[in-house]
Amino acid sequence: MKLKKLISLVSAVVICLSLAACGKAEAGTAASGNADAAAKAATVSVTLAESWEFTSGFYPVITASNSNNYGITYWTRNFYNTLVCYDENGAIQGELAEKWNISDDGLTYTFTLRDGVKFSDGTPLTAEAVKNSMETAIKNLGVYNGSYGKLSSIIASMDAPDDKTFVMTLTQPYYGALNDLTMCNPLGIVSPAALSGDPYANCAAQTAGTGPYQYAGDFDGTAYTFVRNPYYWGDAPALDNFKVKVIEDNDAKVLALRSGEIDAIIGAQRMSYDAYGELSGNSLFGTAVNSKGSNTRYLGLNLSKAPFNDLKVRQAVSCALDRDSLCSTVFQGIEQPAETLFEKAKPYCDVPQATYDFDLDQANALMEEAGWVDTDGDGVREKDGQKLEFTLSYTKSIGSLDDAALTIAEQLSKIGFKITPSGTDMMSWFGPIQAGDYAITIYQTYGGAFDPTTVVTNMNPDTSTDPVAVQVSSALGGGSALLTELDSTSDTKKVQEIYTQLLGTIADQSLVVPVSYTREFAAWNSGFVSGYDFYPDSMYVVVADIHVQ
Repeated sequence: MKLKKLISLVSAVVICLSLAACGKAEAGTAASGNADAAAKAATVSVTLAESWEFTSGFYPVITASNSNNYGITYWTRNFYNTLVCYDENGAIQGELAEKWNISDDGLTYTFTLRDGVKFSDGTPLTAEAVKNSMETAIKNLGVYNGSYGKLSSIIASMDAPDDKTFVMTLTQPYYGALNDLTMCNPLGIVSPAALSGDPYANCAAQTAGTGPYQYAGDFDGTAYTFVRNPYYWGDAPALDNFKVKVIEDNDAKVLALRSGEIDAIIGAQRMSYDAYGELSGNSLFGTAVNSKGSNTRYLGLNLSKAPFNDLKVRQAVSCALDRDSLCSTVFQGIEQPAETLFEKAKPYCDVPQATYDFDLDQANALMEEAGWVDTDGDGVREKDGQKLEFTLSYTKSIGSLDDAALTIAEQLSKIGFKITPSGTDMMSWFGPIQAGDYAITIYQTYGGAFDPTTVVTNMNPDTSTDPVAVQVSSALGGGSALLTELDSTSDTKKVQEIYTQLLGTIADQSLVVPVSYTREFAAWNSGFVSGYDFYPDSMYVVVADIHVQ
């Protein structure tokens, strides 16, 4: 797996161009006196923000090979649909597929498509169009097949026996098949008209999906405009259009919201926790925090080197981390203290697992038992001539982790560590991690539909290049065999048994140190926007879920 890309699937921002403060209806020119001006005056629009331009266009297969940023990854659900999706209760439901059937051997999935669906170019949705879209996505994923969910790497064949029936046969059973089909990047269904030739070129200035909106093709160097898809098969969204303004700096986004230049900021990667706290205390702005988790921040330890090759040291670190204090101060009470690698609400994760309460006395006792002592009284423990002096690496492109890193360093100093935080850009951070040239790093699960299936798949050294997750296999009885068995079954009882063993071992052996469960949040101008409903997979920004006055 290309981890630098999968981790990047955690962030996106939305910003809108400012319109008039009264109801945010676009102002028509009274002098024109024509029907166009009257229609424009009645248009309801919202302006959001993003940190980068959509330079790679609007084809929903976004990888590090074809984009120098996250592209439209977090916006794709405004333009594209998938065969299935998650509902608000975390259950798989049909989207473009009305229903489906899975063969007894877990290899063949037969989908019945919804009637009357058209792409934004007017082309009818057919099973052949789904087949074409899926095949083209797999082709364009290239070396990234399997990185965005295992499914794309194990499809044996796809067939369209009639217009409404799409059949997918796998090379092996896979319990996460439907989960992976919810991922709009890369499996959003694209119009066949856009797939003839180079889909990236064809979608450079157009969206080509079945979602509620489509690109208007009007980027002016600062903002993109998206309008209603006239062929949308679902309920028409309340907003006639929306704009995405490119504002790179998060502080500048907040200033734009305060000035009325934009209407809302959606997503924890779009503003700091301090800024959110300030806005939530101001009656001019509405705010919301998603009650459901996105992913888990954790400390990734190099288990092959001292001191973290010692279970007692790993347990000591777990006991020394005051997660409650960290979350209440650094993360403003938004992120929640993490006890386990995945929240128990995640599929298959509600199983017994050891947890480690904050207990400095216990942590220091464990360090003593492990033979790490402070012989010279400088506050730093040592053993066999090695002092507990390490760099805590993290990437500044994933949230505002500077204060978190400083707090973690200070907490670990109380059990004899001397930790120097070092935040860098993602590429500078990932290189040493991949080479094993690190001791401790702030890491995170991938989030969204990637948790837990893709994270667990990437614990398998036979298929993964995730240097932190892959260490788990060495502590498992049977190693990679257990993980291979997991990814080769559709028997949910067997899947649950393996997860129980896997997550229990991770906790018992303290192979990772959970820090916090992240939460998405949003803030908006309450004079116009009245609320936002977080999409079930909260990595996506879904404009149809924005409510206006």
